[in-house]
Amino acid sequence: MIRQTLIPVLKGIRDCERIDQYKDDYIILMDIHISQLKHCCKLIKNNGKKIIIHLDLIKGLKSDDSAVDFLVNDYDVDGIISVKSSVIDKVKKMNKIAIQRIFIIDTQSYNKSLKLIKASKPDYIELLPGCLFKMITRIKENLNVEVIAGGLIETADEYKQAIKSGATSITTSKKELLNLAKK
Repeated sequence: MIRQTLIPVLKGIRDCERIDQYKDDYIILMDIHISQLKHCCKLIKNNGKKIIIHLDLIKGLKSDDSAVDFLVNDYDVDGIISVKSSVIDKVKKMNKIAIQRIFIIDTQSYNKSLKLIKASKPDYIELLPGCLFKMITRIKENLNVEVIAGGLIETADEYKQAIKSGATSITTSKKELLNLAKK
């Protein structure tokens, strides 16, 4: 279980090379080319961190069952984020953390997301945009799933509101927010 209220998002090789600056257990890796993935994963693991890969946002890697096998078996990742229910199912079968990313832009997307989550039963969902605080509360009331808020959370007040609304964690690439986390 993820027990940190802020999850750093590393985007690229430079962020990975600064891994010793992060005190958090879990790190999300995205927006990186597959050719840099091995180096980044090694740096992160060598610093005692757990890796969650955003599979849909790895350049050069198709988001499918084979990619899940590859990441789990060759890179020993601890979890995977994807919008695809089939990927979430595969991640769960491999006993890794499964985070399904959903976008709520209107009532229709909310209702569709509820059906998807009920079917795939991820360990967590990543709700975007994360600043939809009332949706965090509503989803927590309707589903038995932890909510990670991501996207457009830019201030300490927005971070606090997301946590107050019921989010377990928020994901952020904003370095200035990382000192707000309480383990």
